[in-house]
Amino acid sequence: MQVQFDCYKCILNQIVEMAKRSSAVDSERRQILKQFIALTVEHADNSTPPEMASFFYDIYCRKTGVDDPYAQVKELSTALAQQLYPEMALLVEQAADPFAMAVRFAIGGNVIDFGSHPDYDLAQAAGAIRETAVLPVDENMLEKLRERAAEAKEVFYILDNCGEAVLDRLLIDRIGAGKVTLGVRGKPILNDVTRRELAASGLGDLPVIDTGDRAPGVSLRNSAPEFLKKLHRADLVIAKGQGNFESLGDADGMEKIFFLFRVKCPVIQMQTGAEPGSLQIRCRMK
Repeated sequence: MQVQFDCYKCILNQIVEMAKRSSAVDSERRQILKQFIALTVEHADNSTPPEMASFFYDIYCRKTGVDDPYAQVKELSTALAQQLYPEMALLVEQAADPFAMAVRFAIGGNVIDFGSHPDYDLAQAAGAIRETAVLPVDENMLEKLRERAAEAKEVFYILDNCGEAVLDRLLIDRIGAGKVTLGVRGKPILNDVTRRELAASGLGDLPVIDTGDRAPGVSLRNSAPEFLKKLHRADLVIAKGQGNFESLGDADGMEKIFFLFRVKCPVIQMQTGAEPGSLQIRCRMK
């Protein structure tokens, strides 16, 4: 999805916040904000929202010398999900349909997102994840995912946020961990998962390929060749989170991808016709 007109409000809010974080000096903040605005004017018409975020963060990191400003948030998110994991795992085991419950909790963890909500209160996450046990999902899409997961010999599972990744293990084990390769971000961006957070997320035993890129999604222009090769050749691709949906949801040749996410953005709400916070299983495959 290319940047839409209604994306600009979110972009402007993000760049103002990043300019504030970049410096305590007002004149420097203004200068950085001008750079961000210039980038927006230059690239927005031909970029996805995650690609735009990577441009901004490259400037931010160079300016501040801080490569991973959300490192502490990622640790706290992972710790919270680790505390919830035994409870969620038991609910999956006891469910009438364990696969469906694992899908729900994998999507539920997507609520932990500091990209769409910079002031997100992590204390709210536990309740928001628990509620997914009873929230509706598209049953037809759930069955399609179940069928494809059973048939697939090679699954590429593209992760999204820290904390969320801990709960992804519930679904990965139902699919069959032995046929799963993980996809992660190549460089720190927001609270997204990189190679560094996999062990703490309980996923350190699985093979992994990173994008080699900073976008909080998958850039088809900038991602590493190995990542793109896996994306196209896997029998089944599961892409977690709204950033991956923004990147790949309408891209050519991506019909076999199942997108699992919660709706957090008015633009995605309009495009999908779904309610804010709803659990989404999306795929263009017929």
